[in-house]
Amino acid sequence: MGNPHTKRQVPTGRGWTLLFVISLSLLVVVVAFGGGLVAERWLFQGAALFDQSSAGRSEAASDPYDPRLAFPRLAEVKQLLEHEYFYRPASPDAAATFVAELDRDAIAGMTVAAATPAASLAEYRRELEYAGIHGMTSGLEDAYTVFLEPALQAPLAEDLRGEYEGIGVVVNQPEGRFTIISVYPGSPAEAAGLQANDVILEADDTPLTDLETAKALEVIRGPAGTRVRLVIEREGKAAPFTVEVERQAIVTQSVMYEPVADGRLGWIRVGIFGDKTTGQLDEALRQAEDDDVAGIVLDLRANGGGWVVSAQEVIGRFVPADRGPALYEDRRPGDDDPLEALPILNGGTTRFDLPLVVLIDGGTASAAEIVAGALREYGRARLIGLPTFGKGSVQRVHDFADGSSARVTSAQWLTPDQAPIPEDGLQPDVTVALAEGEDGRDEQLDRAIEALLDGAMRRDPASQSAILTFSV
Repeated sequence: MGNPHTKRQVPTGRGWTLLFVISLSLLVVVVAFGGGLVAERWLFQGAALFDQSSAGRSEAASDPYDPRLAFPRLAEVKQLLEHEYFYRPASPDAAATFVAELDRDAIAGMTVAAATPAASLAEYRRELEYAGIHGMTSGLEDAYTVFLEPALQAPLAEDLRGEYEGIGVVVNQPEGRFTIISVYPGSPAEAAGLQANDVILEADDTPLTDLETAKALEVIRGPAGTRVRLVIEREGKAAPFTVEVERQAIVTQSVMYEPVADGRLGWIRVGIFGDKTTGQLDEALRQAEDDDVAGIVLDLRANGGGWVVSAQEVIGRFVPADRGPALYEDRRPGDDDPLEALPILNGGTTRFDLPLVVLIDGGTASAAEIVAGALREYGRARLIGLPTFGKGSVQRVHDFADGSSARVTSAQWLTPDQAPIPEDGLQPDVTVALAEGEDGRDEQLDRAIEALLDGAMRRDPASQSAILTFSV
């Protein structure tokens, strides 16, 4: 496996000292004590920002200026990167350079934040700490190791849990306009008459156009029983109109079932691999059985992944566990390191023999690619659509008490044939370039239906071949 973490050019110690002194001068103008003095003291002592030695830990217990006490999340994230990060260097010299770069990137982030006024000392220290963590993670050549502040972590966690408090719509922001993609059946939004393609211009007098996603979600979501006033723009209406919606507890539907081809086939869309996905898939498969369908279209388009266990369970609805693993994990780069096999998890409603095709596209990523790859390699399905996203790395999620989280790349996924997910994605067996025809028909779905009805989905096992919306 390649290692994207290469040695970066970093300023000399003297350059960093000068930069940090300048930032500290600005810091003193803002506040005369706190995180800046902590970092200053340790920098000029000549120590690393976070000394992990036993002597350093002992000293920290009695030193109120120790940065591990002032910035505990920053210290923990640094330790995670040192011991868990997949691309961390193996040689002692390279590892020492890597740790020094983490310190310097943290200080660089804190230097910028030091000049920004804050309403209170607590807020100031929090912003310093967040900036230091962002500095460390952004300095890595890995886009998937990230730190999420509470405003962004909360909606992602709620999407995986499959429940939240809000109005019950799925939205995105094309060209900065907060546009409804779909409305959950039985939701407050449906009761209020909101429709797909409505644009939410304002929420409680806050303009949403070009507003950061996290801030827009904060305005629309809220405790069940409270109300939010929305200004809506709708095609065909001469002017925007106002509607008031009472927020409720919303259970998101990550799996949708619909009969197609005059009821001969079942179309199952899986939007995310979250806490409720497997149970909802079992319900969909039971409905397909009741409808006596002759085959299933499993739609993983625009599925950005989710929990590994959920992916193992979904594979287990279509492939017996004794066929082999659901996937492998490689926890350290290098050809000689042992791989960890993660099993297929059977249970619930299984359909081992029902003909199956899988729809994929550029939004099919991560755990969704593992499911698609496993179903193909075990001879259960052909892949139809467009190449997948190409994300084969595993992130461990570490939640903090303040609602923030660190997501650290800790391993790479491999398919049951021990093949990594290619950077250019899994290639479909049948390429269909357009998802929607001029008449509004879904051409990829039509091709999947045609393949099932023609019997082209059946494969000889011996011939096996090796991105964001939010709910509010």
